[in-house]
Amino acid sequence: MLAHELEDIMMAGDARFDRFVGGAALPTRKDVVGNLRIGSSAQALAEALFDHDLDAAQRYLARDPALASFRIGDTYDMLCIALATASTDALDLLIAHGAQVEGPALALAMMADDPAFAMRLLQSGAKATPADNPLGAMRAAIAANSIGGVRLLLDFGADLKAAGPTGTRSLQVALDMERFRIAELLLDRGADPWAIDASGANLGTSATTQMFTNVPEEAAAQTRLAQRALALGWPNPALTPGQIREAALAGDWPPPGVRAAPVPADILALLTARAKGTATIQ
Repeated sequence: MLAHELEDIMMAGDARFDRFVGGAALPTRKDVVGNLRIGSSAQALAEALFDHDLDAAQRYLARDPALASFRIGDTYDMLCIALATASTDALDLLIAHGAQVEGPALALAMMADDPAFAMRLLQSGAKATPADNPLGAMRAAIAANSIGGVRLLLDFGADLKAAGPTGTRSLQVALDMERFRIAELLLDRGADPWAIDASGANLGTSATTQMFTNVPEEAAAQTRLAQRALALGWPNPALTPGQIREAALAGDWPPPGVRAAPVPADILALLTARAKGTATIQ
């Protein structure tokens, strides 16, 4: 093994990837050490956290409490480093010194194997649906297939009407990822079954389309969702996303007689632009 490869492994080893679901993007020493955009005090605090030297971290924070909220590039902050070390003590230390809990840490915490990390952030004031990234934490929990994580966010007031730029809500995120058990939970907790996004994605199509994955529990949940859609009065066979878009533009979605919120004006605007060929919805 080459020396630089060994160094990379040793430095990355400070992040506890084993405590997070696959694909979790954790900060490592390499994101901090030698980074010219990070001052020496912030680097020292980060290294103390990676070293699990909380006494040293306490001294740095006592001298400069603002370090607790220091951002590391556009992706991480000090709370993320504490999470990467899988240390609730480090997380508590930063929070006690005024770390801003509104940031990237909650989404990262949703991918950990211990709900205590997310619980601490939420109890300290982190919003389950932050204004700057309303689906961030929920999307992470859904990606991790964490039913408990989704339930935790809901218990702390996650807004199921919150949507991304193209109108995608938490329910559609779960359906797109084939997390059908989570979709059931979201519906149980008040998600709008008739909501669509600017592509026309919807519950009926997702519940009746052949799965890409092969997970028996999710397949059973998808079957239950299809039955649920029929019980709600969903068209049978389910409409395609294209047919849904046409119905929405004609003012016929949700279907007449259904007690549901109308398609939001901004989504109708995107549907109109798409129909005219002036916008492309991914």
